Amino acid sequence: MNIGIFVHSQSGHSSAMGMAITKKLREKGHSVDIQLIQTSGRVRPRMKRVPLRDEVPDLSPYDAIILGGPIWGFTASPVVMAFIKDIPSLKGKKALCFTTSGFPTAISGAKGGLKKLNAQLEELGAELLPGEAFFWGLWCNKKKMEETVERICGRLG
Repeated sequence: MNIGIFVHSQSGHSSAMGMAITKKLREKGHSVDIQLIQTSGRVRPRMKRVPLRDEVPDLSPYDAIILGGPIWGFTASPVVMAFIKDIPSLKGKKALCFTTSGFPTAISGAKGGLKKLNAQLEELGAELLPGEAFFWGLWCNKKKMEETVERICGRLG
């Protein structure tokens, strides 16, 4: 399967998760591209207009898309939301989102953030796969991260 992973990361946690997913999917024999979603200006939580540095790439070569980013201000990253808004269609493609947070999932807004991301992907015609919310806390529990990565990769086959 040809998979595109697109990640917004401020602190490096989301990009670390994206790289771990990339590595695991490649070990399973998938072709995987990963790209950081970057902005051309300063971004704050809940911003409505986010200046993306680059246009959304052509997603037609991918069978599946993974989008990831932090939970900011108790909701999904506005950078990832802006990226999704620029996607013309995801018909016939699998899509999965992940979020990372420094607060426990129950209070971080991660579930609501995933719900927002999934709603946008569904509007684009994607075949949604269950996403994951990962809590980094004060330190990364490597075993929990590996379990999260394994669940994500298992959903893609």
